[in-house]
Amino acid sequence: MKKKLNLFCVLMLVLIAAQIIVEFCLAFSESAQAFKQGWEDGGKEGATFTYGWGTNLLLIILGFVVIYFGIRATVSFIRFILNVNRDKVFIWENVRLLRWTGWGFLVAILCMSVHDLIVHVPLEKIYQDYSPMSDFTFGVFCLIVAEVFAIGLKLQEEQDLTI
Repeated sequence: MKKKLNLFCVLMLVLIAAQIIVEFCLAFSESAQAFKQGWEDGGKEGATFTYGWGTNLLLIILGFVVIYFGIRATVSFIRFILNVNRDKVFIWENVRLLRWTGWGFLVAILCMSVHDLIVHVPLEKIYQDYSPMSDFTFGVFCLIVAEVFAIGLKLQEEQDLTI
């Protein structure tokens, strides 16, 4: 049973890592292309900028929020896997780690979607280029599993108190 859980956890971790790498490569490619276009347009007379400093600041803040919560969620999931490997499955720390994983992915997806809406990316393009629904689904799944663990731990504590 532990081998199956380890296999599924490692598979999920590999899929998350692959998705993050692909998304960063796509984002870097688009950012580099936009930078090149802006550099060329900036040298021309009468060039206008699309966004004001307030919008750019908001986009930078959203980017940092996505990075923070994405890294925090991934680290929490890795720590959860390590706890399971150490035979520490039903402990309150795992509930906390799963909640961090779930909420981290949900906040990151929300911030990425807000970023895309601010820069006027159509919703169809957002969901065609990459699949935020898979991260959303994984985040909700982690929250559900965390609540199941919490209910199980509460029942275990109540059972331990009965004579």
